This record gives sequence, C-alpha cells and structure tokens, in this order.
Amino acid sequence: MAKWNKIAGCALFGIGAATAWSAATTLSMGSFRHPGAGFLPFGLACILSLLSLPLVFEARKETGRASAFWPERTWVRPLQGSLALFAYAFVLGLLGFMLTTFLFMIGWTRFMEKLSWRKVLFVSAGVTAGLYLVFVWFLGVPVPIGFWKR
Repeated sequence: MAKWNKIAGCALFGIGAATAWSAATTLSMGSFRHPGAGFLPFGLACILSLLSLPLVFEARKETGRASAFWPERTWVRPLQGSLALFAYAFVLGLLGFMLTTFLFMIGWTRFMEKLSWRKVLFVSAGVTAGLYLVFVWFLGVPVPIGFWKR
C-alpha cells in the first residue's frame, strides 16, 4: 500500500503544482481584499500540494508486505458512484434539475447507502428542495427545466 500512497501523493503534488503555476501565470491574482480570477485556483492548488506531502512522507516510513491496490471487490462501489454521476449529468438536461436530482438521490440513498424507503424519500425530497433553494433562490443560478418548459 505504501507504493500506491507514494504514487498518489506525488501525482497530487504534481497536479497541485502545475495548477498553481498555471493560475499564477495565466490569470490575474488581484489582492487579498480584491481577488482576481486566479486567486482561488492558486490557493486551492497550493493547499492540494501541501496536503499531498504527508501522504508521500508517510508512505516512505511504511514497511510491510505488499497489498493489492483494489483488494477484493472494493472497486465496485466507486465505479457505481461514478456511473451514477455520469448518468445524472447526462439526464439533467432532459428531465430538468428537480426531477433528476430527486431520482438521483433516491437511487443513491436506496442502492448505495441502503437506507429504508421512508428515509430515502425524506432525504431525497429534503436534499432536492435544499439544493433548489440554494442554487435558484439564493444564488440565482439558472438550472435546467427539462421537459417542464412552458
């Protein structure tokens, strides 16, 4: 496992460093009180690079027998989650934000999290309503309407 942690840490450090360099050279940084377009990407990339370093250094200390990158069938759940998010993005324009989010949350909470149907419906309705309030009412973001168009 130490080998994979070291590889992941180095990859994350490289991504963070490249992103920080790109943000600093191509976007305006602005100032702390009046940030430019590159301020947030630069800061987040620096944080990513810094947080990847302990992963690399801890991996150097680890000793022990080698283990598989994906032991047994642990790869199935991340694959299911990725496919569900891909399907959400694909269907979002067709069915609209409200219906797609509600159906996605039903699928996620029932089949990924294994909640009871009562909790599934409660959580799905609550998350959908909460996201709608945040994005549409408070932030004013236009969301896809889908086939509900007037």
